Amino acid sequence: MAGLPMRWTTWAVSGSQWAVTFELRDDNGAPMNISGKAFEFVVRPTAADTTTPPLIKVTTVSSAQGCITVDTTAATVQVVLSPAATALLGRGARAHALWMDPALPTAENLVEGTFNSLSVSAA
Repeated sequence: MAGLPMRWTTWAVSGSQWAVTFELRDDNGAPMNISGKAFEFVVRPTAADTTTPPLIKVTTVSSAQGCITVDTTAATVQVVLSPAATALLGRGARAHALWMDPALPTAENLVEGTFNSLSVSAA
């Protein structure tokens, strides 16, 4: 994928479920070979804040914060954040990133940008 990481801004209502599916393509537009790859989606206070634990971190292992589902045939990665995870964000803008092979020296940041969270008050 040329031009990585791709810049992408998204939003969620605090306390709601959030889900998105990324289609991963190679430089020729064909589905990327993602067999055997690990994925991680994180939301941090800022893009520069990489030393403290992220506010949200999901992988292919389901947790209270959500999970990632990988389809190697379609070359898609679906990220689902639980209501409990988005509730941690309250209101504001934070940095997010989708990583491929995050624990390896060959780690690639596929998508990054701003994750805006909104709080909705009862009328």
